[in-house]
Amino acid sequence: MIAANCFYRSEGRCVLERWKWVIGYEGFYQVSDLGRVRSVDRVVVHPRSGPTKLVGRVLRPAPRDQVGHLTVNLCKEGAGTSVYVHRLVMAAWVGPCPEGLEVCHGPNGVADNSISNLSYGTHSENELDKRREGTDGGRKVVRSDGVEFVNMCEAAEESDCYAGNICFVCKGKSKTAGGYGWRYA
Repeated sequence: MIAANCFYRSEGRCVLERWKWVIGYEGFYQVSDLGRVRSVDRVVVHPRSGPTKLVGRVLRPAPRDQVGHLTVNLCKEGAGTSVYVHRLVMAAWVGPCPEGLEVCHGPNGVADNSISNLSYGTHSENELDKRREGTDGGRKVVRSDGVEFVNMCEAAEESDCYAGNICFVCKGKSKTAGGYGWRYA
């Protein structure tokens, strides 16, 4: 089932947002093609207090790890669990993750869980994409000639040296790497 809503962004323009049921939580939660998760109106029966009507709402995701992957807490039949939003989006909109693959974020990084920024890929493809896009969580570094790089992997590739050696220079454990001095941006 797909339900369509109009979602107003802060720029004042209207963007069509489509919703599908979260796999395994049908009747409880929906996930949109823009990467948002919402609970739906429902009646919950508590053993002591009896039936209670819960009003649906858009859930507020929280970062779960140092990289910033967003999670939401889902609850069904008294059991709660924290799940990654990007996995919910892909499962609902594309299908279950094939064995040996993982969800890869596109150039907009891990904060963007819209279906247009997600795909399935191997772990190697995911790591290469993160380095290429500069979204691997690495810190920006500046070479002694003033050139700034989004991360040490890109800097190492451009400067014909190892990223670990650049890290040693940035931490003050070595003087140069690839013939250059380095510092964190």
